[in-house]
Amino acid sequence: MTQSSKVEQVREPQWAGTSPVTLTLADLVAGQRGIVVGFDGKGSELGRRLTAFGLVRGTEITVDRTAPMGNPRAYTLLGYRLSLRNEDARSVLLRIE
Repeated sequence: MTQSSKVEQVREPQWAGTSPVTLTLADLVAGQRGIVVGFDGKGSELGRRLTAFGLVRGTEITVDRTAPMGNPRAYTLLGYRLSLRNEDARSVLLRIE
């Protein structure tokens, strides 16, 4: 699956506006950054947990590193490092500028 077909599959939230590209957090590569625009809605418990970690609309997040087998990955946001499984990272929608 190409990156452009992944973009077409992501549902953009109503309040995300007109962004150049919307991807999930799991789609980013090391060193790439994005701005959180919302969650895909697959479970309110996960959304509440991620919000408590600071993943709220407008937060800038950067991929720092990936584990040798590709999962989990380390992200930097709000001055700290957060590790997430790719399964959870797919729920976070980002705007790439």
